[in-house]
Amino acid sequence: MNMELFRLINNLANKNSILDKIMIFFSKDVPYIFMAVIAIVFVLGITKKNSDYRKIAVNTFVITIINLFLSFIIGGIYYVDRPFVNNKVNLLYTHVKNASFPSDHATGTMSIALGLGKYNRLLSLILTILSLIVGFSRVYVGHHYPMDIIGAYIIVFATSHIYNLKLRSKVENLYEVVEKKLVARFGIK
Repeated sequence: MNMELFRLINNLANKNSILDKIMIFFSKDVPYIFMAVIAIVFVLGITKKNSDYRKIAVNTFVITIINLFLSFIIGGIYYVDRPFVNNKVNLLYTHVKNASFPSDHATGTMSIALGLGKYNRLLSLILTILSLIVGFSRVYVGHHYPMDIIGAYIIVFATSHIYNLKLRSKVENLYEVVEKKLVARFGIK
């Protein structure tokens, strides 16, 4: 079923050059926009003197790093070749032949989308939709199987839920301590 669904999506590639370019953009470049959004929220927290914004940005960064680290570990334990390694696919641009499962792009973008939910629900919803398009684009361009994307989202939802229950307040407290020390040391306000 995974391969059938992959073929269904990947066979859309090379049929429309505009759609191909859009999917390549989502696959390659949109994750950088997600990272920029975290930075913007943090900077807004500084300029508006809003510690909640800064804490949300830091927590979003931390959970994203945790999820990407888990993705790396899982990819090493449960190694799956990328679709283009052993199959003829519509590969729209080259990629290294590393682990396919789970998708780092899906992991990172969804982590950020969920993490920023406490900052702004609408922004989180928009980022979630964009993350789903990023996930779809990774299959479209030939870099991932659908289960690589779905698996990544399941991991992110589970770890984000556990993080919010067990670690979020600890990270916020640690951030406050570090921020106070930086302010005291450098006079930054």
